[in-house]
Amino acid sequence: MLIEVWMPLVRHKMDNKAVKKTLTIPQWLNILAEKNNINFSQVLQEALKEKLGINDYNRN
Repeated sequence: MLIEVWMPLVRHKMDNKAVKKTLTIPQWLNILAEKNNINFSQVLQEALKEKLGINDYNRN
């Protein structure tokens, strides 16, 4: 039996899989960020996209 799969949907799902990263920041910065309810994952994603010159519309 032949099964047809449209791969872009599968690739897109795999590309968006969350990956844990470990990072180190100064304690004072961590304290300030937590006091201000900063979402570290969101800030890191936004900073990486800005640094790489990409956004959700032109992601390759």
